[in-house]
Amino acid sequence: MTFSFLQIAILPFLFICRYGVIGAGRAEVMHYCNYQVWCAVVTRYEPNDPTPLNQRPPVKWIPQPAGQVIVDGYDSHPIDQGVAIMCTRDPTALKPLVTQLEYTWRPDEEKTYFDVSNVEGAPFLNEGFRVLVNDEIKPLVETCYGAYCAPGDRSCIQVYNKANDDFQGMRACSPEVVTKLILCSG
Repeated sequence: MTFSFLQIAILPFLFICRYGVIGAGRAEVMHYCNYQVWCAVVTRYEPNDPTPLNQRPPVKWIPQPAGQVIVDGYDSHPIDQGVAIMCTRDPTALKPLVTQLEYTWRPDEEKTYFDVSNVEGAPFLNEGFRVLVNDEIKPLVETCYGAYCAPGDRSCIQVYNKANDDFQGMRACSPEVVTKLILCSG
């Protein structure tokens, strides 16, 4: 079988599109809280990582004005690296309470895994939050869907509340999915 020049020129483009260099999805976080919120993008450390906290680089908390969107493209991190956008009300606490949008981009598996976690506290419990999902490849299939935690819902079953809540927290969509966590959504 022989290939034409056009076929050979198109093959790299198809590879790039398939593996997300073009068209990679992204994670977004915004809030409508009537108080200051600080967020940070954190990579590399898993919950059971043995690296002592005092040996890890400090978290760089950035104040986020209400309505401002944090955008983190999946392809700005290595494939299969865990990433979290963490948000808190008090970054000066010894151990800040955080809500996290966590994700791992796996274009080689044609998936992006993600969840929302309140394992490290629930600073937005009283105001509620939601996750919107926009995935044109796998729109709202059984593993690709958003989440909603109503104000005051201490045991919201749509997010991680403890580290082993996989049955209720983990989701998988395409590598092109856009996930958006909205804090204080009411």
